[in-house]
Amino acid sequence: MADRDSTPQKTKHYTLRTFIQEIFLTANFFIQNDLLTYASACAFSFLFSLLPVVIMSAVILIRVLKASPSVLSELYGFDSSLSQTFDASQLVQSVLEFKGGIIFNIVIGFFIFWMARRLFNSTMKGFHCIFHGEAIRRPLMSQLIVVAGEVILVVVIALTIFVFTSGRTLLETSFLQRLIPPVVVRLGDRLTRFLPATLMFLFVTLAFRTAAGTRPRWKHCILAAAACTLTFFGFSLLSNLFMNTTTYNMIYGVMSGVILLLLKVFVFFILLLFFAQALFVHQFFDQLLLAELYLLPPRDAQQWHLVARRLLFIDPDYFIIRMKAATSYQPGTVIYGEGDQGEWVYFLAQGTVRITEKSHIQQCHPGDFFGELPCILGRNREETAMAETEVQVIRLEAEDFVSMLEKNPAANRKALSQVSQYFSSHS
Repeated sequence: MADRDSTPQKTKHYTLRTFIQEIFLTANFFIQNDLLTYASACAFSFLFSLLPVVIMSAVILIRVLKASPSVLSELYGFDSSLSQTFDASQLVQSVLEFKGGIIFNIVIGFFIFWMARRLFNSTMKGFHCIFHGEAIRRPLMSQLIVVAGEVILVVVIALTIFVFTSGRTLLETSFLQRLIPPVVVRLGDRLTRFLPATLMFLFVTLAFRTAAGTRPRWKHCILAAAACTLTFFGFSLLSNLFMNTTTYNMIYGVMSGVILLLLKVFVFFILLLFFAQALFVHQFFDQLLLAELYLLPPRDAQQWHLVARRLLFIDPDYFIIRMKAATSYQPGTVIYGEGDQGEWVYFLAQGTVRITEKSHIQQCHPGDFFGELPCILGRNREETAMAETEVQVIRLEAEDFVSMLEKNPAANRKALSQVSQYFSSHS
């Protein structure tokens, strides 16, 4: 059996099957955890985090222009399309009449703080839903430091995204191309193309490592972050094919860029939570696969999705090859007998096993678990399991099996149902 498991063809089949299983589990948990709703909440919170930051930036810019109103008129003359949009004199007068007092600044600052907290709370709720974690309780001073760091981070991220999104549109307009030297324009174009991807990759990697709470390996976080970043920028390139903001003037180019930005923010949070879910599945694949084996649909299932699920998970190559947990028995061999301790739970991979308890006889077929009740109840075995044909079983320690039941509600319900049937038949 060792020779068969080590063949290149078998290993390739195992790797492909495991990859498909991980993708299936990721999509399944993404739907079960309702992560699309969490992504919507994160995108909504980010939108309202971005707006007050942009308003605050606009206030600062207006104050600068208010000190030198002639600069605005000079800039206005570089692009003729601006004259078709609004009147320069009215714009200058509006800037001069703008009064942003202390109360206005306090209100904007409050909204920046409030929406930053909403953004982080929405994101952390999504991660806690994926990794089944709980919020960490910290001392008051630590909480204040964390909150201040969150607000600063949100402001920096919002400004960076807004600058890079609007900056690229501005750099491609004739307005700034006539105002800025070509070398600076080319440098800005390079930065707006590659620097956002680098910053996003670093941010997502740190988020996967720190927000998960389960301490996944750095290499797994890096791979998940790289996949998330590449997928997002692939979507961005595809969306740019359908909306080319360079064909608009400066005003409409910025507006269309902002609209496209909102769509990209929503897609980003979907991808962030999807790949966080994939990271969780990969980190705890042993227990998740064990639960899928335990919850295999019955052999007589008719629905196509149940049949496909059984075909996908019934072959336990992962345990056989990677964990080397398979054991073979010849026909007539007793796997365990009455009175033995319940130390192992068995999954039947190949062959047929006969379970005899007093006068009751039951047959197990590939895909069935047997011997789990004594492990759950902590009792000695009351039945005998014998191989009717040449069989291959996977032995799982009772502790690992019970741990899987505690972390999987569906598997726990199935086990409780079997315990209930056991006591009903022995009452």
